[in-house]
Amino acid sequence: MSDTLATLVGTRGTGLTTAPAVRRRRPVLTVALVVAGLAILGGLGQAAGLWKKLLPAGLDKTMVHTVARTTLSVTLKENGELKPVHSIELKCEVQAQGVKIEWVVDESTRVNKGDLLMRLASDEIKDKVEQEELELRKMEAGVGEAQENLTITGSENASKLKQVEVNLEVAELDLNRYMKGDYEKARTAANIEIKRAEMELARKQEELDKSIPLQVKGFVTQSKIRELQDEVERLKMARDKSHLELHILKEYEHTKNQKQKVTAVAQAREELQREKQRSASRETQAKVRVDDLKEQAQIRQKRLQRMKEQLAKCELVAPADGIVQYGGGGDGRYWGGNRVAPGEQVYPGQTLLTIPDTSQMMVTTRIHEADRHKLSDGLPCVVRVPAVPNRTFTGKVTKIAQFADSERSWWNPTLKEHAAEIRLDDNDAPLSPGETAEIEIMIEEVPDVLAVPVQCVFARGSKHFAFLHAALSTKPVEVQTGRGSTTMIEITAGLKAGDQVVLAPDERLLAMLPAPNASPGKPAAPATQSAAARP
Repeated sequence: MSDTLATLVGTRGTGLTTAPAVRRRRPVLTVALVVAGLAILGGLGQAAGLWKKLLPAGLDKTMVHTVARTTLSVTLKENGELKPVHSIELKCEVQAQGVKIEWVVDESTRVNKGDLLMRLASDEIKDKVEQEELELRKMEAGVGEAQENLTITGSENASKLKQVEVNLEVAELDLNRYMKGDYEKARTAANIEIKRAEMELARKQEELDKSIPLQVKGFVTQSKIRELQDEVERLKMARDKSHLELHILKEYEHTKNQKQKVTAVAQAREELQREKQRSASRETQAKVRVDDLKEQAQIRQKRLQRMKEQLAKCELVAPADGIVQYGGGGDGRYWGGNRVAPGEQVYPGQTLLTIPDTSQMMVTTRIHEADRHKLSDGLPCVVRVPAVPNRTFTGKVTKIAQFADSERSWWNPTLKEHAAEIRLDDNDAPLSPGETAEIEIMIEEVPDVLAVPVQCVFARGSKHFAFLHAALSTKPVEVQTGRGSTTMIEITAGLKAGDQVVLAPDERLLAMLPAPNASPGKPAAPATQSAAARP
């Protein structure tokens, strides 16, 4: 045994083997190969099982959509309410309070023009007619007295105005006399005095100038020189005094006198204006008194006539053929909490009955502010009315409000909508105001575009994805979307014609979507159809 081991060790060390040793190793190698093969087959089986778990189960033709080019109808669906384009409202024109309904025709009754629709109680109106007749006689009695007082007032006004006009003329004459006479006279006298003083001063100054050289030679005495100098100084002071008097005359006396005279004229003129106003006021008051009494008499006469007319208006008749509706169209049998029925009170201006013209109907609806830019006047519409099954109607958008409002903000404060109207084309269907209508507005027909159902597209933040299905795999691919409708959405990039996309991915596929950019690491709900369909 020890020799055999030694031989084997020596043989392995030289890389040579003997025949008996080889024969002994074959069963061992065979077993090892079998074990390795089984291990490989087991691993492949486990991998296949894991792969089957990763593949979506049960995908068939009904769960995938083949991408193809098609004509995309861009539409907008909304709900609305039927209303007549034209309707006639019958209001209470009786001004008396507490008038009650004696009789009214049944609602939904078809009536002809001229038929009696409602009768109101009229006892209070008759009492008011008698009272108006009494007041009218009182007013007519005072008109003559007021006219006589007007004549007397006119005569007194003329006399007072004449006296004030004379006072104004006297004040104007006094002003003209001062400006053109008294002031000019005083100014001229002051200038003459100044001129005289200056001439005398010049003469004495000349005499002094000639005497000074003579005094040096002894021909004139020193006392004479001093006398001449004193005279020159006196004349200078006299000249300055005359200048000062002229300055005072111009700057003070003249200004004072002129203002006094001008003020007197202005006051006389204002007094004349005030007297004219007082005269006009007195005359106006007298005229107003006459006119007021006449007007009151006319008002009483008109009011009496109106009361008599209101007696006739206590009966409401049909102005045209149609169906009777209580209240103001959409308010049914109630108006402001008051029931339209016999024995109920009505009020002035209350809409009692409405006769809608059902020959021309429209649908009123509200458009979300995000869809406002898609619409324009004249867009065709398809309308379905649940009350008229198996029938569709056509129409056009005729009005879209320019400004959004928050009419339904009580349940969603951020909701902004635009009111819109769709006028239906002429039809003979029995449509009634107030019925619900389903509207589909045909916004645009886009030919030859790549489109898929909206349920195939999922949003993750600002990106959109679809699940592309191949023979052995399904994976999310990013797509670019364009225009869309409520059912289909345009694919501008990411898919091509012939690709297959999953319609209803399960949770395992949805888990493969990337996290949205706005909040990494958190799963986001797939985009809704309306959001995916919006361009």
